[in-house]
Amino acid sequence: MEDRIYLSLKREEKNIPIIFIESIEKTGEYLASFNCSNLVIFTDKMVYRLYKDFIDSLSYSYLYLFDEGEESKSIESYLKAIDYLLDRNVDRRALFVAIGGGVIGDVVGFIASTYKRGVKLIHIPTTLLSMVDSSIGGKTGINHKSYKNQIGTFYQPEMIIISPKFLETLPKSEILSGFGEIIKYGFTLDKSILDMKDRFENDVFEIFQDKILAMQLIKKSINCKVEVVENDEKESHLREVLNFGHTVGHALETYYNYHFSHGIFVIFGMVAEMILSNILFNFDLSNLDFLIRILEKNNIKLPQRFEKSQIISIMKYDKKNINASIRMVLLKDVCDYVLGHKIDEDVLYKALCKFEEIVLS
Repeated sequence: MEDRIYLSLKREEKNIPIIFIESIEKTGEYLASFNCSNLVIFTDKMVYRLYKDFIDSLSYSYLYLFDEGEESKSIESYLKAIDYLLDRNVDRRALFVAIGGGVIGDVVGFIASTYKRGVKLIHIPTTLLSMVDSSIGGKTGINHKSYKNQIGTFYQPEMIIISPKFLETLPKSEILSGFGEIIKYGFTLDKSILDMKDRFENDVFEIFQDKILAMQLIKKSINCKVEVVENDEKESHLREVLNFGHTVGHALETYYNYHFSHGIFVIFGMVAEMILSNILFNFDLSNLDFLIRILEKNNIKLPQRFEKSQIISIMKYDKKNINASIRMVLLKDVCDYVLGHKIDEDVLYKALCKFEEIVLS
């Protein structure tokens, strides 16, 4: 297996290859095709433990290891990495390679976009979520205080390399996290993903042990994201559709201090935003049954009740907001979406009451 999808950005006249490889050992051949002064590998300590032999085979000039987890997306972590590069006099002709999940991709993308005003970057995503979502589209970012991705840039990589080999070492929580984003594409952009709903209710490990099915879902998801990004690279309008489930999901993620992985909070966010869609656009709430069954089958419950006013307060800092008005992507029907809909706080409070009743019952 070795094929590719291209992300074509007309404004930049750039075609970014998303390359699918069966054997991660072929990665070195692609990296060797770049003429660079230094090859700098960025990953985290867990990924390095799991893939030490592979990473050490890449003939890097420097290897930088982040701590695991969301804490690495901080200003302090970013500045520490910048100091490392400056101390070694890494120049702007270097090639940065981000090997890891969404946290690594976001923070290394931000480093690449700002160090020496821009250094070439390659993404090698190692989680399902980063394969289908965060590695594609050029969004970079770090968190500040309790606010997620409030500091960042749009910065496109030169290449993205995807191998299903990395799925073999993912814990169930990370498979579920990526699964949440795949389901999001099904409800917003590609109904054919939901045609597999019966299989989705099996154990998620079983689904992604089937390499053919796994790659079908990954490629369908990537095609969804590529089409949106090609039409709206900087999220001026259409790209907002990719945030379905994220406005409430991010607020819950912050409130519960990242208790679950990102995509699981997206599933919770989709439940809440479908309830809002029902209140405002009469969206068919039978669609909720599928999401609730996934949560129940995998024994996922919010750790305790939440304070609705605090969730609303956190949502006011969402990046999509304008003049402090809470804006969301909502659904009239499956794949019939409404972008940037302003939400009245009273309606939001009512929806969160119903959401709490459903997910905490």
